[in-house]
Amino acid sequence: MDDDEKRPYYFLSTVARAVDVLNQFTGLDAELGIAEIARRLGMHKSAVHRLVATLADLGMLTNGSSDGVYRLGTKALELGLSYLRHSPIDRIAQAHLIGLAQRFPDLAFHVAILDGTEIVYQKSIAGPSAARWLSPHTLGRRQQAYCTALGKVLLAYLSPSELQNYLDKVQLRPFTPQTITTTSALQAELETVRAQGWAFDNREFHPDHCCLGAPIRDHSGQVVAALSIVAPNEELARYGQATLVAAVKETAAAISHDLGFWRERG
Repeated sequence: MDDDEKRPYYFLSTVARAVDVLNQFTGLDAELGIAEIARRLGMHKSAVHRLVATLADLGMLTNGSSDGVYRLGTKALELGLSYLRHSPIDRIAQAHLIGLAQRFPDLAFHVAILDGTEIVYQKSIAGPSAARWLSPHTLGRRQQAYCTALGKVLLAYLSPSELQNYLDKVQLRPFTPQTITTTSALQAELETVRAQGWAFDNREFHPDHCCLGAPIRDHSGQVVAALSIVAPNEELARYGQATLVAAVKETAAAISHDLGFWRERG
């Protein structure tokens, strides 16, 4: 049985080939010619030419910087932006947070954004055994950024001028003996966050809880939110910090991917 016989009755090979052509533009190659597309897909140049011409007429492709090459058109951009507009972070994060809660039933998981000098919780899910220690009504709550893993992540990826503006406004008051309360110490901490790609709140806001956070990026690579795993001190020791760091980084990366962020690996 060949591939055509395995496909469902409604499958249109012409549409599939057109999508195959478009997929050639999703990597590092912004512009491609007919011959190169044909070579990659193992198709005749005449067939590729007809597909490309049709896609160009529909606005999915457009002429590139030189004769005979093409790039994605404005209609492709419109479709991509429409997807992003209708895929807010909290909805996209839902399934990923549920997965974390199933894996770590004693812990809690949050997504937050930065608003002024504070973070705002956009999404919160707790494992089934976390109710014994987790405060209710987390969604929409505001909290200082400098003393949380979520906030440290969001501060770490501000521009220098944005960070300076934040530091000029905030008062670094202690919540616990572990809270960072000097500008120099906070700046050093944020440099560490940028270098390692994750943040640690070592009982800096709540004396009995630790928190690990990682950045969530949008399609442009901009950090637009942060994901955190919150653990009572004894649970952090039981699971191991390395395990939770890996989990928060992997999950934040998966959410970022669903938001359209794609990092070329080389």
